[in-house]
Amino acid sequence: MIIGEPQVAGQVKTAWQSASMANSLDTRLDRMFQHAFAGAKRVRTETQIGRDPVTLPFAALRLARQIFGPLEGRSALLVGAGEMISEFATHFNDSGIARMTIANRSIERAKALASQFEASSAPLIELDRLLPLHDLVIACTSSPEPIITRSMLNQALTARRRQPIFALDLSVPRNIDYKANELDDLFLYTVDDLHGIIEKNQEKRQASLRQAMNLIEVEVNAFDRWLRIHESSTTLKLLRQRAQIERDALLEQARAQIASGKDPDDVLKRFGHRLLNRLLHGPSARMRQAAEQSNEELLAAARFFFQDDEE
Repeated sequence: MIIGEPQVAGQVKTAWQSASMANSLDTRLDRMFQHAFAGAKRVRTETQIGRDPVTLPFAALRLARQIFGPLEGRSALLVGAGEMISEFATHFNDSGIARMTIANRSIERAKALASQFEASSAPLIELDRLLPLHDLVIACTSSPEPIITRSMLNQALTARRRQPIFALDLSVPRNIDYKANELDDLFLYTVDDLHGIIEKNQEKRQASLRQAMNLIEVEVNAFDRWLRIHESSTTLKLLRQRAQIERDALLEQARAQIASGKDPDDVLKRFGHRLLNRLLHGPSARMRQAAEQSNEELLAAARFFFQDDEE
């Protein structure tokens, strides 16, 4: 549903690996997967379609990296325990953030969510203690008034010796006092800021979509071309197998006739004549049928396949 979302391609690759281990891929299906992976890689490397984030957690991570650089070793305080906080916890956990704390009015819900990510949990009354200990603060609760004040954040920055804090308020009405935006070393964003970023990035992805579709079409055509060649080689393989079966059967009869004392020259002539008749019987019958039905396309194809190269 999201243009440029990389997770689907990853899920497809996982499915292919599982099918491969289960020996449930034939040659054609496996080849189709390879072209799909090649197309996804080209889209990822040759277009801008996946470069700019279009989900709230990805946009937040991009902003946080602009402040801190790599997030490995950083800590995040997630205030709330609802669906949005759970989604952020999932993405933050995958981003390499070293430590997370879930703070919520209901400590039971905080503990339940924290247990999914090996995170810590705490009640809201401990916010004053928790704020200085975290680099990122994400707030999303149903509180009708701010639960993180300007004073709390100022004290936290002082305790951190002015090390910056990235704060994101996802709540409406706001959970973080907007006046805190005046504080130095505090980078405060709201959900409206993220939506503005996402909207611009979606426009960028739309602009890259045509280029991505062209790259995908190249891989589709390449697979289609391979499929036609594969199908023709299958037909040729079957034709060769049939010819070998006819040859071996007649050869066995010829050897028996020679062993019984018949003239080898006569046996070889008869062998060649019978083999020729058997191999050409089917094509000859179908060509006569095509002629009776005035199927010029089939007759032209027969002339193409059976005429001598020099002719």
